[in-house]
This record gives sequence, structure tokens and C-alpha cells, in this order.
Amino acid sequence: MKSNVMTEEDFALLKDLVRRELGILLKGDKRLMLHARVSHRLEILGLATYRDYYDFILSDPSKEELSTLASHITNNETYFFREKVQLDAFSSLLKEIKKEKQRRGQNRLRILSVASSSGEEAYTLNVVLQESGLFAWDWDVMITGIDINRNSIRKAEEATYTRNSFRSLNGNAEMLKRYFILDNDRYVLRKFYRKNIAFRHGNILDPGAFTGLAPVDVIFCRNVLIYMSDEATERIVRNFADCLDDIGYLFVGTSESLIQKTNRFAPEYVDGIIVYRKHGERGDKEAAIW
Repeated sequence: MKSNVMTEEDFALLKDLVRRELGILLKGDKRLMLHARVSHRLEILGLATYRDYYDFILSDPSKEELSTLASHITNNETYFFREKVQLDAFSSLLKEIKKEKQRRGQNRLRILSVASSSGEEAYTLNVVLQESGLFAWDWDVMITGIDINRNSIRKAEEATYTRNSFRSLNGNAEMLKRYFILDNDRYVLRKFYRKNIAFRHGNILDPGAFTGLAPVDVIFCRNVLIYMSDEATERIVRNFADCLDDIGYLFVGTSESLIQKTNRFAPEYVDGIIVYRKHGERGDKEAAIW
């Protein structure tokens, strides 16, 4: 007889699994939340209990169900042109990045969107990049989105969205027309803004998720670290530091902070907002705002 009751023991097992494998810290009593968000998975998978579900995740070499669990217990809310102040700062930094690249005699630009979900952030960054006109002609440009959920990656690669993905545009029909082609009630991103974009599957706690990407010039990791334990945050930040160019930039969510959480990055003001640079790369400039 099937039972979808989540016991305290079940919750303890899953809570530890989520912390260990995903770095996500379920604070307080989240048993009812976890039950509500994943109870249907038992029926879909034909499992009788949450202990069976726990064992199923451990025995799944593909870790597909683990990524499904991650998508159910985190907020995957994303939309185009989110946090305009950060995008404006990113736009202004592109000029500085180009100057430094030219000083080095380089023509390679790499940008990373972490926990890229269905691709809205990565494509937004590409729109800002293309609209800047700074990296045309002989520049080697690539924006990479990383996500743990393969279904999200498939959606991102389709680049087809509903109006829910444009809430920050406030019904701006001109911008929608500029960047998208209307197909019934769906919006397909124009091909010009889909070039130089790649998506890959990966768990950002794993250094292997970043293989072949370094050196990256800009990393966006917004509204991810708020879910993470301190241990997981340090692992993720270490991966970022290993991947990021010595003079690169890291953006986190406006409600997030790395101050007093890591000595690998130091804050720096850009257009009134905080971005992060590798600690020590900017000398006394960063130290002045600690």
C-alpha cells in the first residue's frame, strides 16, 4: 500500500542529501514545503515512500532526479532585463574590458551565466553585448549558461517564451518587436541575439562544470547563493575564482553579499552597485570599501 506521508526521518534524509549534493540549506522546518513540492514525484516514478525516493536518487547514476529535485525546491523565477541597475553596470564595464583586452592584444570575450534556468539572463546579457557594438568584427565572443536541470537547458536552447518572461518591460511592445518574433502567443528570440550562446549541464559545486571555460571575463550568479550553506558558497566561490580572469568581474544578486563570507573576492563599486573582483587584484581600491 502506497503512502506519501513524509516522516521526520524521511525529511532528515532528504535534507541532508540536498545539502550534501546541491549545497542547498533547508533552514527551519521545511518538511511540509518539501512534501508539497515533490510529493507528485512518487506517483510519477511509481514509488511508495519518500525513503524509496531517497534511495532512487542515490541509485541514479545520471543524477537526473537530483536535478529535478533541485528545480522543485528553489525559486526558478527569471525574466528578461531583470535588475536593470546591474545590467547598466555590466554595459559600462564592457568598455573597460575592451580597453584592457586591447592593451593585452587579445580579442577573446567570455561571459558566464550561472544557474541560467530557461536562458532569459544569458540572452539578456547577449542583447546588452550586441547592442553595445563593442565586440563586432574579429572578436571571439561566447556567453555560456550553466544549469543543473536538463529540461531548463532544453527550454533555453529553444529560445521561445511567453509574456511572463517580459514583466520588466512593462508591456513595451516596441522592445518585444525589436528582439522577438511573435508566433501565436509565443515569442521567439531573433537569431541575431541567439548567436554566440551555448548552454551546458552542470552542478556548480563541481569544478568539472567549468571545464574549458577559463578564463572568463564576467560571471553572473544572481539569486543562487541565498539558498546555499556557507560550505557550499565557499566551494562555488572557489570554482568562480579558478574560472575567472584575474581582472574579471563577478555579479551576485542585489540581495546577496560575499562580504565576510570569503576572502577570495573583494567588493568594488561600479555605477553605484557592488560587483566583486578577485581579492588582491585591485589593491587598496577594494580595501577602502570593506
